[in-house]
Amino acid sequence: MTIQTADEVELEAAPAPSARAAQLASMSPARAAIDLAWPSIVEQSLTAAGTAIIFAFVGHLGATATAGVGAAGNFLFLMFPVWRSLAIGTIAIVSRRMGQGRPAEAADATRQSLLLGAIAGLAFGVFFLFFSESLLRLLGAEGEVLAVGTPFLTVLGIANAAATVWLIGTSAMRAAGDTRTPMFLSIASIVLSVVLAYLLIDVFKLGPMGSAYAQTTTWVLGMIASLVVLWRGVAGLSIAGGPWHLTMTTIRRIFEISLPSAGESATFSFGILALSGLVFRLGTNEVAAHQIVGQIETFSFFPCIGFSVAASSLVGQALGMHERDRARRSGWAAAAMALTWSVAAGAAFVLFPGVLLGFFTNSDAVVLAGVGALAVVGLGQPAQGVIFALGGALRGAGDTRYPLLVSFVNWFVVRLPLAYTLAFPLGMGLTGIWLGVTVDYFVRALLLAWRFKSGAWARVRV
Repeated sequence: MTIQTADEVELEAAPAPSARAAQLASMSPARAAIDLAWPSIVEQSLTAAGTAIIFAFVGHLGATATAGVGAAGNFLFLMFPVWRSLAIGTIAIVSRRMGQGRPAEAADATRQSLLLGAIAGLAFGVFFLFFSESLLRLLGAEGEVLAVGTPFLTVLGIANAAATVWLIGTSAMRAAGDTRTPMFLSIASIVLSVVLAYLLIDVFKLGPMGSAYAQTTTWVLGMIASLVVLWRGVAGLSIAGGPWHLTMTTIRRIFEISLPSAGESATFSFGILALSGLVFRLGTNEVAAHQIVGQIETFSFFPCIGFSVAASSLVGQALGMHERDRARRSGWAAAAMALTWSVAAGAAFVLFPGVLLGFFTNSDAVVLAGVGALAVVGLGQPAQGVIFALGGALRGAGDTRYPLLVSFVNWFVVRLPLAYTLAFPLGMGLTGIWLGVTVDYFVRALLLAWRFKSGAWARVRV
């Protein structure tokens, strides 16, 4: 007579995973990661291109417009804790439940995440309606830069509820194993936003506000489209037919994962603002160059988001199937592919900084201010790729507390003190600020790699 272990009994009693989760599990970790990642890579790359085109429209209005929109964009990072944390909580729970063969519970978690996102987004909208100008003044904006940034931040701040719901909806699709539908939705939104931005900025002469109105329109339409898709069902996940109310049990599960992630995102947001405050001490050309360098960098890390998404979904689904070794191999496979991409992108930043900056501005002074910064940040892109992939793997497992600790240490112990020291006492200016960022990338990558190698993330209950 054979005596079964408790784990074996649990496996026999558990429902079969969803069809899509089972299909991914039949592939090698590397192939499954590519299958999930490539639509996200296309999506994020086109998103980066579309955002860059719109930013170039604004950039060619002059350094003041670029600085004003860039300053407002920094405060949009305040909404990242809402967007990102609820999306991460959704991914961790939905991927785990789909791996366990419990789509009804996955759908319930999705509905409640959408409700929480809408509530939080509306609260942020009221905040930005009344405090946009005060926030920009705190950052150091004044005069024409303040006049450009205030209405821009107000409009996008009010519309952020739509963006939050849209992001949560597409995150649920990815967690279920469908990254192609979000890709198609994103491509449609990119085309629409670029066309609208061109018409509103250059044809109807609305200036920088044309960009804000274009983005708001695409957020609202994207939200509607994602809700329709989820209602009809995708990859075995459908929000139709279930209750639309919040329950303490599900909220607690979401918040156990989301709150540390919200803390991490908040640390990131306030760190970005503090870094921008340092840049504002350098002058308008440096502020404009800083915004452009950040925009160019998105071409490196946006594709890495695809590997982060793949790692999150595969790790969560594998843990739902009680396959810890597969979860581990999936995380490392995603990290290897993200590293390959980020090395190539970083090399382009190092070799052609002036050319890349010239695509976004016709000011020689702005290009000169940003050349050293872009070359330096190119050196840090390999570490950036590892951060995205392994960070995604940890969050897919529901291990969000460790990344929060790492983020706090890196921002306030490594990045900001080092950026200040290099920029001002050592006189390196904007290049010094970005050198501090680059050093931080490598420290953070090492800390995340150590955590993933330890295997502690596999013991987190979701």
